[in-house]
Amino acid sequence: MAEYNKLKNNGLELGAIGQQIGENLLSNVTGVVSVLPTAKYTSGARVKLSINGELVGFAFGVSWNVSTTVSEIRSIDDYLPQELAPKHVSVTGTLSMLHIPGEGPSISAHQSNVLNFLHQKYITIEVRDSATDNLLFFTNKAMVISRAETIQAEQLGTIQLEWRAIGWKDELDPTPPQSRKKQAEDKANKANSKIDDITKTIEDEVSEKLSRVRGLIP
Repeated sequence: MAEYNKLKNNGLELGAIGQQIGENLLSNVTGVVSVLPTAKYTSGARVKLSINGELVGFAFGVSWNVSTTVSEIRSIDDYLPQELAPKHVSVTGTLSMLHIPGEGPSISAHQSNVLNFLHQKYITIEVRDSATDNLLFFTNKAMVISRAETIQAEQLGTIQLEWRAIGWKDELDPTPPQSRKKQAEDKANKANSKIDDITKTIEDEVSEKLSRVRGLIP
């Protein structure tokens, strides 16, 4: 008798409506929770630039160049060098920014003025990815050596600072030479650790959402 007294709506029993709602929610959960990590490519929108430990909000561009000077070791009766001998490492870069009146590079002590240029202090430059907090570039011995400003009608005034630095570091802290096999193993272990962390986070989120869904099913 109870079987015949069940109400139906478009062929779907009301007793199964809760189950259908739960299945729909589950499909939505699997669609929202992605197993993919965040975008792996760096962009200007997700980079944090700090000078002397302070975020620089008026800067819109930063670039750096690390070059190594080498000498060619040559021998008699050979058109090609026998070896390349490293000599010097040069670190240079630029900072592009907007000119805010009263907050120029001289005010912030990023660049010296005409009376104290002989006592100019080093500045610290740090570029970090805000999404992963990975370090992209860092130096604590940089000095501004050139400044160019552009002011034109109907445009914002801009400043470009050229700097030179002693030493630098990036994602890898300076270490003695390692074998390629050791470097590959360290990179693989670091990648596996990140994957495990992402998987654990996803499992926790899915488990929490599933428990909520089960509470909706009669």
